[in-house]
Amino acid sequence: MPIRLEQCDLFGRQENLRHFFTTVEGGCSNGNYSTFNLGAYCGDLPENVKANRKILCQELNISPERLIVPREIHKDGIFLIDESFFEKNEEERIQTLLESDALITRMKGVCLGVTTADCVPVLLYAPKTKIVAAVHAGWRGIACEIIAKTVVLFEQMGAQCEELIACTGPCISVEAYQVGEELINGFSKVFSSEEMALICIKSQEDFHANLRLAAHIQLKNANISEENIYIHPGCTFSDKRYFSARRQTIQSGRLLSGIMMV
Repeated sequence: MPIRLEQCDLFGRQENLRHFFTTVEGGCSNGNYSTFNLGAYCGDLPENVKANRKILCQELNISPERLIVPREIHKDGIFLIDESFFEKNEEERIQTLLESDALITRMKGVCLGVTTADCVPVLLYAPKTKIVAAVHAGWRGIACEIIAKTVVLFEQMGAQCEELIACTGPCISVEAYQVGEELINGFSKVFSSEEMALICIKSQEDFHANLRLAAHIQLKNANISEENIYIHPGCTFSDKRYFSARRQTIQSGRLLSGIMMV
């Protein structure tokens, strides 16, 4: 079965830019990783992950070394990919990415990707200054304001917020995402009471959080215009085209959301 890559029209209209959100289809993994798992840290056989990434890179017409994916530790580490990164050997590159949840680059022909299985993947592009970023935004990352901090880095590299375009990938829906006090306390430190009323919703005795909306609000609060934001409607929990840690346990496959200038 061939791989299936999803896209959004907002980014699809951009020249010399490739972006995608993978689904479960097209790989060689088995069980909860069936079949197109791109995550290297979720328990799948390393040879299967390597083979699946090779399939993806063939579709993108790049070598596997040009697909860069951080480990993702649910914090706010952002790493700049430049020429010096490719001067490192493979082990050094892996070590460099162990504490990153977001990547940013000016380089063409380099695909930045983040893996998710319920969290929110965010792709960012500055078409005038030619900068791209991929962000893994779980609830802890959102509470650390990783999206806003990535936008600040765009500005430090010469981009203007007015030019930025952003899209999110499939993530868990509010209906499926029951949460506890830790998330609510974390979010209350970075969102206003009005925003919290929209993001955290009480359902009978439980609270549910809208991760998709939380990411959307952070993008708007970072001064990205509404017309330059696309929010993917897909729910990873309810739609079996996607991997979901909530549905399949943490030992499940990972989707990959990627962006690359060509």
